Amino acid sequence: MAFAATLAALTEELVEVITSTSSQSDPGRFNVLKESSLRRLRNHNFLRTNQFNVQGKLNGFEEHFRVANRDKLADALRERLDALERISNKWTPEALDLLLHLEDQPVQKTKFSDLESLKKPEEKLGPPLKWEDIAKEEGWEQDGDLWKNVNFDRDSSDDEYLEGVSDLSSEAEITSTSSVDAQYRKSPADFLIDSQDGHSLDQIRETQFWRNALPLKDATGRPQKITMSEFHAVREVLFMLNGLENTLFDAAGNPSLQFQLKHTSWEVYKALLGSFSEASRQLSVLREFTKQPQNVPLLQVFREAVEYRVRSFDSNISKLQSRYVDIRQDVVVSLARVLDEVKPHLQPLACLSDIIQQLKRSKYPRPFHYLELLFDAAGVAQLEGSDVVYEFLATLFFECFQVYLRSVRRWMEAGELIDGDKAFFISSSSGQIPMSQVWTDQFTLRKTTDGMLFVPRFLQPAASKILTTGKSVVVLKLLGKYQPPSVRLQEPSLDFNRDFTSLYGAFTPFSEVFNDIFEKWMASKHHAASTTLQRTLFESCSLWSVLDTLQHVFLMSDGSRSDAFAFAIFNNIDLLNANWHDRFNLTASAHEAFGSLADAHRIAVNVHPEGLADDVKDIRRSVRKGLPFVRIVYRLFWPIRIVLSDESLAQYQAAFTFLLQLRRATYVLHKYRLVSDSNAGTTNTSPDQEIYYGLRTRLLWFCNTLHSYLSTLVLGPLTAQLHKSLQRAEDVSAMIASHSAFTKQMIGEMCLGGKLDPIRQCILDMFDLAVRLQDARQLESEREQEEAQELSRLSVMSSPMKRESRKYVKSDEEEDETFLFDQDRSAMMQDTERTFAEVLNEIRAEFDRHLKFISSGLRGVARASGDNTAGKWDTLAEMLEVGIQEQR
Repeated sequence: MAFAATLAALTEELVEVITSTSSQSDPGRFNVLKESSLRRLRNHNFLRTNQFNVQGKLNGFEEHFRVANRDKLADALRERLDALERISNKWTPEALDLLLHLEDQPVQKTKFSDLESLKKPEEKLGPPLKWEDIAKEEGWEQDGDLWKNVNFDRDSSDDEYLEGVSDLSSEAEITSTSSVDAQYRKSPADFLIDSQDGHSLDQIRETQFWRNALPLKDATGRPQKITMSEFHAVREVLFMLNGLENTLFDAAGNPSLQFQLKHTSWEVYKALLGSFSEASRQLSVLREFTKQPQNVPLLQVFREAVEYRVRSFDSNISKLQSRYVDIRQDVVVSLARVLDEVKPHLQPLACLSDIIQQLKRSKYPRPFHYLELLFDAAGVAQLEGSDVVYEFLATLFFECFQVYLRSVRRWMEAGELIDGDKAFFISSSSGQIPMSQVWTDQFTLRKTTDGMLFVPRFLQPAASKILTTGKSVVVLKLLGKYQPPSVRLQEPSLDFNRDFTSLYGAFTPFSEVFNDIFEKWMASKHHAASTTLQRTLFESCSLWSVLDTLQHVFLMSDGSRSDAFAFAIFNNIDLLNANWHDRFNLTASAHEAFGSLADAHRIAVNVHPEGLADDVKDIRRSVRKGLPFVRIVYRLFWPIRIVLSDESLAQYQAAFTFLLQLRRATYVLHKYRLVSDSNAGTTNTSPDQEIYYGLRTRLLWFCNTLHSYLSTLVLGPLTAQLHKSLQRAEDVSAMIASHSAFTKQMIGEMCLGGKLDPIRQCILDMFDLAVRLQDARQLESEREQEEAQELSRLSVMSSPMKRESRKYVKSDEEEDETFLFDQDRSAMMQDTERTFAEVLNEIRAEFDRHLKFISSGLRGVARASGDNTAGKWDTLAEMLEVGIQEQR
């Protein structure tokens, strides 16, 4: 009873908290809620949690952690379970069971670092107390004598003490670290040379007097030029070319105009200094570039190459200086001669300086932009006939291109991209891509914001081939068919050498030389990967078998199989079967019709949801209803989907729909066959039979002509051409392009393209005329049968046991028509309110109009279009014009 009272009190409190209702505010509702809650609590059948199961699960987690090589987590779990066991109570298993129900893959998602957040933060203590801080506070940090030893001998006096302290102080200063350095550091006085040769010193001062001399003024007050020897001018020029300070040129390379050579006119001297000043300006650009740090490897190698060539130039200038310093033979001191000697070395560097200035002027230079400039400059130098500059720039280009080639080589050999490489023109998608879309979406050519390829201009012709080779390696890895070469294959050299002239000739443009060399280099890597992937697609993935299945199923290359499948659909539609679109029955019909094909089990047939809204009676009357929504799904292996894109499969589906509609019209025209009047027991007295048979013949001729055109002039030749192009394809990209071109040309020649949509609609109108003609004839036949039955009933002489016969019976004599007999024929047929003659005349007029429109339209489009399919359209128009001429 005590338990019941406690439970009742707790239940009342629970009801008040949850429902905000008390016994005073709403006694009736409160009592109802209280009693229902008590009843549920008393009659509950939930047992307590099994603590042994909970313990077993926790131990299992510990063991799982250790198996997964996460011992730290296992130790942490065991430590906390042991600690929990000492403070647990009766509710501990319940809480642990709740946590176990909330867990979500703890082995994969648990991080050991998260346990650190459970620790209490340590209290921040103050900085530690140090003797240095105490010394600063007390003010005796600068007192060096505080820690020195004191001599406390009895014989020592105060003077001796002070003298000893002074000696110790001097010794301490000498033995300190700074004092040791100062002991061996030389002062400026150490470099003074005591020379007794005053005459030589005076000669040096006299020869260098021009540096600090003040210009004299003439009688008019104009300052005169300071004369200098040509030897000193040569020295200053060579210093300037080496990038050293000098008196004759300032830091920017501008010459000082206050000096003049002896025995040289001012104009000649000024022209010579101008030439050297221009060289200084160009060299300063190179020296400044070598001092700039670069973070991109492609620019780092360029800076290193420029620095190496500047050092080589400095070395040549130093050798030239040695001829004037260490004179071993007669030397002519002449600025003009120095200019002639350094000009061959300056010309390549001047061209390189122009390239660097163009690179600086670029607003948003790409990392490989200097390679494009080097490539173009080498071509221009070759055209100008400057062999020295051409060889210099071409060598520099190939040297720097080797770094860019690393990314290309790794991509073509291993199908991998270097992390963080922003200069390469291939990018990878960061998201997860289905394997069937790896070829099209995983790796793409990088483009700039304006839509241009992020590829060096000289590599743009080969960019697609490079991308294809790497993607071939990636797909081979996914297929498990990639085998890295055990030994690195010998690849053609990509270095500039003097053999180029003898191999390619002196007049071969540099661009063609590079393209030929790089093409050979790519061929050594492209052929192996592409050939292996093609062989895998054809042999392991059965690409030929898949293409054969597509031609049988979608293009209806085998008429008997296609008729078996299509007639099953048409029969259900003619029987007004509301479930004609049942996907299981459609798939079963397809498997039965195409069962002999290799991949027939991969075929599934369904109807698009938009086609389910059409009434079966409307579907029976027109080829535009129902049939366009019949979809054939061919489940392909993902490697095959690389060649057969979604766009190509959609075009296969469009061709299948059109062929199915054509077969519908032919099926309707052949469905009923005429039985001779003698067999039927009646005579054909209708005056409209001649018109009917003429229209039926012309519609059959139109359908057969169109079918012959499609099978013999379109599908057959294109299929044979596809097989040849796939066999000749160089790589998978060429195979994709060949198949895509095949499907596009097929759609165009079948008159299913966008520009021929009015003609296609007119052809569908012709198909609908065939259905309308047969409906009208069937209604007329039923009227004749009803009249014959009425006459038979009224005739006394007629035999009551004689069986009536119909004028038209179906081609399948054993077909069960019990379903049709129960239907309302007037709801199935068209033109029930019009006479047979009116319907025939209207059909004949529409047939003539549509035929003329189709023929003239094809002629007009063929003349206006420059496509290869224009000839086929003109041929079809010529075939259809036969019907127009016969009508005339």
